[in-house]
Amino acid sequence: MKFGDILHGIIQDVDDHGCGIWPIVREGQNDGSSLNVIVPHATPGDEVDARFIKRDRGRRVTQLETVTVPGPDRIAAACPHASVCGGCLWQHLDYPAQLRLKLRMLNRAFESAQHVERIDQIQPATDIWHFRNRMDYVIGWQSEVGLKAYGTWNKYLDLQTCLILDETTPTILQCVRDLMRELALEPWDNRRHIGLMRYVVIREGKHMHERMITLVVHQADQINVKARQRIIEQLAPLCTTLFIGENPELTDISICSRLDLLHGKPLLQEEVNGLHYDIHPNSFFQTNSDMAAELQKTVLEFLELNVKKQKVLDLYCGLGFFGIACAKEGATVYGHELDAPMIELAKHNAELNQVKTSCTWGSGPVEKLDWAHLQPDAVIVDPPRSGLHPRALKTLLENPVATLVYVSCNYHAFVKELTALKTVYNVTEMRALDLFPHTPHLELVIKLTKK
Repeated sequence: MKFGDILHGIIQDVDDHGCGIWPIVREGQNDGSSLNVIVPHATPGDEVDARFIKRDRGRRVTQLETVTVPGPDRIAAACPHASVCGGCLWQHLDYPAQLRLKLRMLNRAFESAQHVERIDQIQPATDIWHFRNRMDYVIGWQSEVGLKAYGTWNKYLDLQTCLILDETTPTILQCVRDLMRELALEPWDNRRHIGLMRYVVIREGKHMHERMITLVVHQADQINVKARQRIIEQLAPLCTTLFIGENPELTDISICSRLDLLHGKPLLQEEVNGLHYDIHPNSFFQTNSDMAAELQKTVLEFLELNVKKQKVLDLYCGLGFFGIACAKEGATVYGHELDAPMIELAKHNAELNQVKTSCTWGSGPVEKLDWAHLQPDAVIVDPPRSGLHPRALKTLLENPVATLVYVSCNYHAFVKELTALKTVYNVTEMRALDLFPHTPHLELVIKLTKK
């Protein structure tokens, strides 16, 4: 098999990343062993032609060329960029089929890790279009404004539409293109590390009808007063908050070490289940506001805070999303987070929601926190995609609490930790929620009780 060869086959399943796969016999092997051909944007039942582009850990990765016979769940994607864009891998799938595939992938992960636990269903998203409250649109070295092609780091799509944020998004992106051309603002070249414009970050307070736009640049001082005034004239009518943010590092991220407020107030506000949260440009916040409300309700239900007053330890607490909700239900909360500025925001949000006296907050690495003296009745953990730090997991095992509620955005990481967790906890209940339509991702909430 040579690079560029066209392979023909029928998609049998999806891999752990949601890409279509079919097995082929290994070249030069007589033992009948096989390897998988990987086809992004393909789905079970599709008969496809795919171009071989690279080898990856024994797999043959391809680019979908033609669907010669569509599978039973394939539909026409609503977005013209869907077949190549990294934002949506599954737009070609009927939504009920997306949920079935996610359920199969989730239970396959439990089975592969030799766990008996299974999920019966996935709670569907309330909306599958325009549901996100944040998107980071990258600026390519040829002045593209959009997203990267799936599986690439240096191929950029100049998006003319995007159906997962707000309907105003294409107007904002085009406005940025026009400003770059008019003001001679050079795009950042991620290969040679030269240029200026890096990202357009759009955040929305869906329920508060607010919008924050941050233009992320390499050096903020390169945008002079006259250019800033023109940016305000063009973008301020499209938002309630406008920033120029600076990331002077070579790392390809949209987090800013400096923020210059050009228009509006410095924080974006969102409302979830009657609670109000002020959000900083660098803050993490659940990207689906409607389903974040369902996620929060699930955590409260699993904690059973309506039964008795509890001491709740909220680890990886961020700006206080879960902890403040617990405090509003009568719990005493201690929240802990690595990022000190987020802890200051959590304090602010606790005061905003009139639960300041019920909450205590601390910053630092979660794995270094000695919380045994706090004697919590319950612990919430909402770790990053990598999962719990090994020392944080060790502390949870050495100091078991009555109820542990684990919120996982990466169930592959969770199932690896579950073997250790089950030495001191029982899995009492699990619920999967779809916060990310058109992708293989989901949110999993697990209630574990002390043995």
